[in-house]
Amino acid sequence: MSTERLLWARRAQELRFHQLDAVRKQAESWRTGLASLTGLFSAVLVIKGRDNLTSLSAPFAQLVAALFALALIMFVVATLSAVRAASGVPGDTCLLAGEDLEAWTRNETAEASRKIVIARRISLAGVFLVATTTGLAWFAPARSASEPTVVVESTNARYCGGLAGVSGGSVIIHTRDSYQVIPSSVVTSIRVSKSCP
Repeated sequence: MSTERLLWARRAQELRFHQLDAVRKQAESWRTGLASLTGLFSAVLVIKGRDNLTSLSAPFAQLVAALFALALIMFVVATLSAVRAASGVPGDTCLLAGEDLEAWTRNETAEASRKIVIARRISLAGVFLVATTTGLAWFAPARSASEPTVVVESTNARYCGGLAGVSGGSVIIHTRDSYQVIPSSVVTSIRVSKSCP
């Protein structure tokens, strides 16, 4: 056997004993990345998000809040999974036999690798969910202004529309495409209506 092959064989033998350490370092890097990613999304939402979800129309406000809560839960689960992979589970078993230590190391390496995969998948799903929810919050229709619909009878005509206000001795009605200013001196009656006739 050549010297180079012998060195590679020794290296392979040594790596068996350091496999768990390598997986733990990978998990620590993933955990740090997850924390940075969660902080980045928080900053983006604070800087670029809508000021108030209550300005969204009825189903969208609740949907956006629920999706953001689900994304937060996903990031927490992914972070805890990465922490589990990086730190392991505290135990009270002391392994003194070589075979027991080897079996424990093999199982712990497999479990840590599995937790890293879970953390990666859940965090990617969380990123997608945050991006989708942010887009939904930005582009969802806003709640319509709650102008009560009124019918105003005057000596000249009848007007119907949203009551935009009363100002300077006039009643202001918001119709489909314009505003009508009706002097209160000609108004004979004002009544609330569910819709315009």
